[in-house]
Amino acid sequence: MKRIFYLLIMLCCAFTTASAQKLMSAPRVMIVPDLNYCTKAGYTMQANGATVPDYEKAMANDQTLNDAITLVSQLIMERNADIDVRDLTEAINNAKQDEAMAAANGGEDAESVDEAIIRNSEADILVKISFDVVKNGPQYQVTYRMNGVDAYTSSVFAPVSGMGNPSTSANLVVLLREAIFGNMDKFLNQMLTYYSTMVKKGRKVAFDIKILSSSSVNMNSKVGQYTLREVIDDFLYDNTVEGGGLEQVKSGNTFMQYSGIYIPLTTNMRGRQRRQGVQDVAQRLKNFLEEKGIKSEFKNKGIGKVNFYIQ
Repeated sequence: MKRIFYLLIMLCCAFTTASAQKLMSAPRVMIVPDLNYCTKAGYTMQANGATVPDYEKAMANDQTLNDAITLVSQLIMERNADIDVRDLTEAINNAKQDEAMAAANGGEDAESVDEAIIRNSEADILVKISFDVVKNGPQYQVTYRMNGVDAYTSSVFAPVSGMGNPSTSANLVVLLREAIFGNMDKFLNQMLTYYSTMVKKGRKVAFDIKILSSSSVNMNSKVGQYTLREVIDDFLYDNTVEGGGLEQVKSGNTFMQYSGIYIPLTTNMRGRQRRQGVQDVAQRLKNFLEEKGIKSEFKNKGIGKVNFYIQ
């Protein structure tokens, strides 16, 4: 009888654990070429004074890169079918239809083309890859590098690199698969650990709030019994994970810059539990201030930052 009782407890625990795992959404991942690869191959552009990858040019002109991205996607999904691998070409096409694409590079704080593509993918994590085939007599070897990158903050984690065994085959896909196969479990474990921490701690995003010169208010203006500065800070506290990151703020009479606040990955929106990004919090802040008679607008700066303007 005791054995049956203990067995039932174990089954309940296992069911609870499985249910909890199912409730945690899987990460959204997109594989992209690393900037170094794009630079060597001539797939770059200038944006706001910086050199950035030209993903559209790379995908349109480099079949080897396309094959490599497909291979890495397959290896990830073979290991963990729950991971949502986003298609780079689809993100490019979506960004081209987005009005932000037309405004890219249109000002100092404008969103660049590569930022618009990443935002349209809605990826949590980028897997940046670069590779090269070395010929030594009749044999070929492939060298490679893979980095996990937080799509919101550009923080790098889980760097993996190496060289495959010499082979007489010149087929890049075969060489690359053999080279990275052994490191894929380690790489995915680090990636999922990073994402699991993000689920608990929150997603790090940035807010750059500016008061326009034509505005009739400033950060010390009273909004009810509190100042505008306090009202904004309280709103962000209510929309972060226990106020995480709010202390990292620079502020003055006409601006507030939050370099990294931690928002929940999901929230209740319009009566449903949904995934959220920085633009969702920005839209709620806009609606909140409007209810208090203060007009505002905001621009996305990639997937992890918002430039917010109080009019």
